Amino acid sequence: RFRCSAEEVTAWDCNCSDCYMRKNVHIIIPRSQFGPPLMEEKEEDATTLYTWGTKRAKRRFCKTCGILPYYVPRSNPDGIGITLYCVLDFQENKPKVTIKQFDGVNWEDNLEKSGIQNESK
Repeated sequence: RFRCSAEEVTAWDCNCSDCYMRKNVHIIIPRSQFGPPLMEEKEEDATTLYTWGTKRAKRRFCKTCGILPYYVPRSNPDGIGITLYCVLDFQENKPKVTIKQFDGVNWEDNLEKSGIQNESK
């Protein structure tokens, strides 16, 4: 569970095999903005680490329910990708959400064109 104080966020809807199967729509923030008070529990206590493929992405699954609430994206190793619907304040103080498509099937070709790397700056 996370909190968001932004008035506007960009969410990414990726069609790579992993995101597509999970219907993952996520926002990306700089790593420096992640942690207390944004995160309610210690990372190691609340999640289990999982990596695969290039091992550049670091996925954190919730130990209680198994969902992937956040991860370090391969596209933004200096940032955190947070599953949009894991943000608590969206129920009450919902920011304006712009959803952009990311062609993860053609990841290497789309990375530079998409602008996704700017999200963690």
